Amino acid sequence: MIKMAKWQIVYLIGLLLVLGVMLLESIGIHLPTDAAAFIDLAGGVMLIAGSSEAFVLSVEGISANMNMTDYVSGIYASLAATIPELAVLSFLILGGEYELAWVLALATIFVNTIVFATYSLFLPKDSEGNFRLPDAIMWVGSELLTVGAMISLAVGFSMLLLHVFVSPILPGETFYFTYDELLVFGGSLIAVFIAYLYTITKYYGKRDPESDEEQTAHTHHGPVTKKGVAIFLIFAALGALLGGEALANFAHFAQSNWGLNFIQAALLLVIFAGMPEYIIVASSHLKEEIEIALSNAFGGIVQVFFVIFGYTLIASGLNLYLQGLTDVHHGIPIDLYSVVLVLFAFPTLFILRTKITDDAKINNLEAVAMIAVFVMMLYILLVFGGMTI
Repeated sequence: MIKMAKWQIVYLIGLLLVLGVMLLESIGIHLPTDAAAFIDLAGGVMLIAGSSEAFVLSVEGISANMNMTDYVSGIYASLAATIPELAVLSFLILGGEYELAWVLALATIFVNTIVFATYSLFLPKDSEGNFRLPDAIMWVGSELLTVGAMISLAVGFSMLLLHVFVSPILPGETFYFTYDELLVFGGSLIAVFIAYLYTITKYYGKRDPESDEEQTAHTHHGPVTKKGVAIFLIFAALGALLGGEALANFAHFAQSNWGLNFIQAALLLVIFAGMPEYIIVASSHLKEEIEIALSNAFGGIVQVFFVIFGYTLIASGLNLYLQGLTDVHHGIPIDLYSVVLVLFAFPTLFILRTKITDDAKINNLEAVAMIAVFVMMLYILLVFGGMTI
């Protein structure tokens, strides 16, 4: 008899719950709305929890088989953890909800920065109360934060000028980012991230052969073959996709039944869609796989701005083009929602960059300061983000 690990049992139960609801719906048996929503919630959480363990195992395998550092291999594996977010965004874009997709992509940055700052409190500190950040974050990740901050500032102010000064002159006229602009902006963001991956892999990706670091560090489940890595990634991606969709269904239920506004609904979707990252961070930290946890916590910020947001712009532009909506009256509207979120990305990325580059270390005081700033910004978004001018 095959003995299953705990995470495999959790994964299987979650898979059965999620697929069970989908099967009943497909054959015309409709469960009560409340029951179906909470089954989706339970099944989605369990499925993503199991998927997250599979992600961690795949990172261990990549690290051992390709002689990569845990940090860089964690970056590559964490890209697959974005599948739930990409799936939710794709469904929104195909349904023509371009602005909600825009808000969802950008709102993820604020939640993930709080996750990173909070996790910083738990990092092992030296005798002076500091944790030295990996060189990959100090020298390459910080550059990505700088680029993201400058992009958000320049684009955000341009949008603000149009929204506040030009729109009142033309009553009833709404400005949009059209399909071509979305494709250019999105393509630029993806190009920057590709350059980041190339740089970080070439210069920080390989283990030092003379280092005392174990070549298969922290592999608690025995060596993972290349075939095993592929299998774990497939199961992890499938679980993240189905689990993310189930959690998105629950979020839609909450939005329609709990009276949430536009921004609040987007943030709820963010929390559920980003759950794989949060579980991977916690699971890796408990196993003392600090670099894997850190790569996911930090990657959850830069990947969102350059990959998730970039994908949102490209997918929106392509969908608009394929539907023939190529005039100046279709696209992402330049209104309070879109302006506030782009502008708020600047202080978020900038303060994080400042705390990283001042001494390449992070301590509890800096972590608490970041949490305070991010919580205040999140509060403003929740309370005032839904207001109109």
